[in-house]
Amino acid sequence: MTPTPLWLQFAPVRELLGLLVDRLDSAEQRGSAKAQSVALGERTWPALYKSPMESAKEDLWEHVVAMAKWGWLQVKPETALKSRSGYASSPRVTVTDEEAVRRAVGRPERPRSSVERWRDAVNMGLEATEAVKRAVGDYCIDMPDHSMAEVVHQLNRLPAFADKPMLLREVSSQLFWGMSKVLDKRQGLVAAMLGVDDCPFPESPIQLQVHLPTTGYRAILFVENLASFERAVRSTSGAFEGLALVYASGFKGSAQRLRSAGGCSLFYSSKGALGGDLRVAFEAWLFGKVAVPAYFWGDLDWAGMRILSAMRSSFQGLTAWEPGYAPMLEALNDGRGHSPEAAEKQGQKALEATGCRYTDGQLLPTLRTTGRFVDQEQLPL
Repeated sequence: MTPTPLWLQFAPVRELLGLLVDRLDSAEQRGSAKAQSVALGERTWPALYKSPMESAKEDLWEHVVAMAKWGWLQVKPETALKSRSGYASSPRVTVTDEEAVRRAVGRPERPRSSVERWRDAVNMGLEATEAVKRAVGDYCIDMPDHSMAEVVHQLNRLPAFADKPMLLREVSSQLFWGMSKVLDKRQGLVAAMLGVDDCPFPESPIQLQVHLPTTGYRAILFVENLASFERAVRSTSGAFEGLALVYASGFKGSAQRLRSAGGCSLFYSSKGALGGDLRVAFEAWLFGKVAVPAYFWGDLDWAGMRILSAMRSSFQGLTAWEPGYAPMLEALNDGRGHSPEAAEKQGQKALEATGCRYTDGQLLPTLRTTGRFVDQEQLPL
């Protein structure tokens, strides 16, 4: 049996062995049969190579020689093992007795990633075919208060909900201890479990607030911020004349499901028309049956421009609303507005283009040159 001398507990020796075990773990995670050799030097073993004492270096090297004699390590070139200063020969070290080295540092096995543990739990507990297990294994669910085995056990109940008219978050709440968002962005998992092409449970409908002027409208205006929407509803300014006003929070306005009757819930303002032909006409436009000009008005910053760009994927032909952006553009050109840091917007990323001619020709270039933003609420119309 290999001896266990006290020097195995020395910090410099454990530093080297810890590095070698790290390399073993990385190799196993990559699916490699074994770890590659490690070149010793200041970067990989600073405790030896940065030591100011030559005698200390020689003592540490003797420990490497000892571990090579035990069969724990292989050292190349082999001539390095025959010299007290063999460390100066640019040696490479390879683990040859993984069990012994792991035992020496108290790491008998590699910590498994959450994805690996999830796939193990799925393979052990999911009541499904191998093909379904492989598909479900791609959607790791790691919950702090419940084991993965418990989560998989709950997933086995999913087929019982297949024919029920429920929203995705309602199903999630029923399965996962009242937590409604577990299945968000995991529709592929649901479809695989139920053996269908698409998840049968819709996402929560997007809520739209809509103001239809009683005198009718010629175009639709999406307003990014709620305060500006409310001000526009109450405004007596001619700027909003002939416009149906819609408030959709942030990027939700870009969702494709917004254009289906089951994908959104409409709430009409009591200050405008509540029914009749105007409502029928608005819903005919929203659900893609008729064409009506549509505009977007929001903050003049990179996030607002990204919302505009994203919404154009759902509403073809939608453009920036020039009557709203023109005074904001003027404010930037006059040196007004605010820095990104002043409004904690320094993390916003610039946008190359949106596809809207006015935006790409005037708004984006001005944002780039000034480096400042204007909030929608700053300039009431």
